[in-house]
Amino acid sequence: MENAVTGGHGRDVGGAGQSEARGAGPDGQFFTKVNGLEVKFANPDPKGEHILEKAGFQPAGDFALIQLLGHSSRSIGLDDEVDLRGAGTEEFRAFKTDRIYRFTLNGHGFEWGTDKLEENELRVIGHVPGDEVIVLEREGEDRVLEPADVLDLGHGGTEHLYTEKRLITVFYENEPREIPRGTYTTEALKTLFGVQEGYILEVINHEGQLTPLKPGAKLRVKEGMKFFEQVPCGGSS
Repeated sequence: MENAVTGGHGRDVGGAGQSEARGAGPDGQFFTKVNGLEVKFANPDPKGEHILEKAGFQPAGDFALIQLLGHSSRSIGLDDEVDLRGAGTEEFRAFKTDRIYRFTLNGHGFEWGTDKLEENELRVIGHVPGDEVIVLEREGEDRVLEPADVLDLGHGGTEHLYTEKRLITVFYENEPREIPRGTYTTEALKTLFGVQEGYILEVINHEGQLTPLKPGAKLRVKEGMKFFEQVPCGGSS
């Protein structure tokens, strides 16, 4: 965590080589959006303080200004100049806070102005397509964020997330099956695959051995897993 308005005073955060990426509007003014509200400037490189004040966030020192980029976000200090002609200066978010929270998504660093971040908002700022899920790294077992989940950034440290395809390909009796990734009970998998009544469902484990799935057990299904059905006595189906 750090004070949102003290770091990097005087920086030009427009980005080298991007100064001509965006021009002025028809009225000759340079524009951007803060929390969805369009604001305009005669000067192409306003300071963070001016952007906040122009968008109605006063006193500016009570707010953190976050610039949304293609695959990351970053805080803009009160004295930081932003070149509105540069790519990636189209949208900002303002938060009433004096703290900055950090997380990574697919290895890209993000800064945010509140300790709570809804899954749908994370999906928007991270440009995550609908056919992918967002996974939160955890010791033991990573957790897929559901649409109603809220990421808590207030525990200290930096949360790490990554994306994966929503559907994965597994094999049942050597035939490919495309199913939603996730954790399944043995019974749910048997229903999903259409295992014959009274037969046992087995999976090839990390050692390459066929392992029976016990009734009521839960298994996190991963890409490429192979499943087979067996008669209870152990004979081949």
